[in-house]
Amino acid sequence: MSLENYSEGHSLYVRLAFLIVGWAIAGVVLYVISMFLPGVLLVAIAIAAWATVKLDRVSRKNESLASSLCGITALLTGVCGAVLWFTHEHWHDRVLARLIFVGVCLGAGLILLDRRADP
Repeated sequence: MSLENYSEGHSLYVRLAFLIVGWAIAGVVLYVISMFLPGVLLVAIAIAAWATVKLDRVSRKNESLASSLCGITALLTGVCGAVLWFTHEHWHDRVLARLIFVGVCLGAGLILLDRRADP
């Protein structure tokens, strides 16, 4: 069974559930990985992911599941960024910085998934 036939056979809700479960698992994995990577590498990855998100938002607008979930992810990442901007607690900064890293990487991953699904 090919991937196209597999995705066409499922309802919107089943595909959304698979996407959200994959999104959550990827977020946890990225958060754990971010605890062990050096800060310079995290910044380099985050800048590349942010550029991917920013360039895609400028170039096209569509209403797919991945695009909608990317918008939600961007909103949550923006909230974390605002909280980081206004608060300055040491442990809090590290957690929020990791959450922002995860949000930007998930957004870039969802955009790449969305591009792969385009004909």
